[in-house]
Amino acid sequence: MKKLRFKIVIGVFLSATIVFLMTIFFFGLSAKVNIENRSDNITELIDNYNGQLPPFHIYNKMDEGERRRVFEYDAESPYRVRYCIVTYEDENVKEVDVTHIAAIDQDKAKEMADEVRNRRSSVGYYDNYRYRVCEKTGRVIFLDDTDDLKSLNTLLLMISVIAVFFVLMITVVFYFLSNRIVKPFEENAQMQKQFITDASHELKTPLAIISANAEVLAYKDGENEWLGNITSQVSRMSELINELLTLNRLEEIEEIRDIESVDLSVKLNAVSDSFGEVFNNKNVTVKREIQPDVVINCNPAQIERLISVLVENAGKYVSENGEVIISLSKETRYTTLNVFNTCEIDKEVDYSHLFDRFYRPDDSRTSKTGGHGIGLSIAKRIVTLHGGSIAAVPSETGLSFNVKLSNKLKSKK
Repeated sequence: MKKLRFKIVIGVFLSATIVFLMTIFFFGLSAKVNIENRSDNITELIDNYNGQLPPFHIYNKMDEGERRRVFEYDAESPYRVRYCIVTYEDENVKEVDVTHIAAIDQDKAKEMADEVRNRRSSVGYYDNYRYRVCEKTGRVIFLDDTDDLKSLNTLLLMISVIAVFFVLMITVVFYFLSNRIVKPFEENAQMQKQFITDASHELKTPLAIISANAEVLAYKDGENEWLGNITSQVSRMSELINELLTLNRLEEIEEIRDIESVDLSVKLNAVSDSFGEVFNNKNVTVKREIQPDVVINCNPAQIERLISVLVENAGKYVSENGEVIISLSKETRYTTLNVFNTCEIDKEVDYSHLFDRFYRPDDSRTSKTGGHGIGLSIAKRIVTLHGGSIAAVPSETGLSFNVKLSNKLKSKK
């Protein structure tokens, strides 16, 4: 449950971060657009009023179409707004007006105007100056937005700092609350695991008695079909109980233990050899593409169980006269194990569910094969504990189980 708690806290942290980032982004974008609209309206007003801002009393007398209400225009506006104008006539500079701005001289104004006149857009930014290229009048107007942009950047920085503070506070608060949130799930999971353990142990006793009685009857009266069925089903039930207990113990493990250095190439060859008779009975061709000397750190018993499950699964469901391909290779981050067997593939089946308990996608995966639908669940849990992944990949000719095991586990022998 520690991992669940960690995932919940990380989820809250990422959710809060995304929400604040989106809020800051859209706020900054809307504020920037507002500044641009205000500046564009001012430069248009300057061009319409013969290259200067009109006095307030004249501005108020303009009709509604000429006035711009995006910004507050008052008696001080003509003196507060900083701008310069470069006027062209027949592609030559006719006049440069820098009387309304101190940061730009005439040479700089000419340089700026020559550059923006070659741009595709008639409005835009040159550094912190909003420009407008007026084709009819030949004017290039630059409006200084430095103060507005600096104020916006300062405001965004303050909001960002506050957002970081709130995200951290939300995460910390939720970290302490997460223990209470996860506790009911932890108790429920523990009760389920305890139930499986208790039920399994309770079932073992009557099964042992039934098995012993069947053996006694077979000894007294001889073997018959009914006693054979009883013995077979008792054996199958015992295997199912053992698999449930194995899976239950694996799910209780939070971190893998007893890690040793294991030659996976040797172990894979040895386990696959033990299923030779199963493959021979179905006249199956077995191909091995096993890279030699593949050594990884792992739990030897669990990895052997993983290989057994995959090879046994291939032996159960491979088609008659079919083919099984077992491959192994080591890469930088992962060691890849692949077990393929030919079989009929149903395109309507979601084969990712094969790792669910007791899952049987079609009639081919029935109790006639001797499976219980637990083996692949055990395999997936073992792979997860080893920091890897497992996937069932169908193809036109059969089914592959692709396993990736982490190479980063450290030996604790």
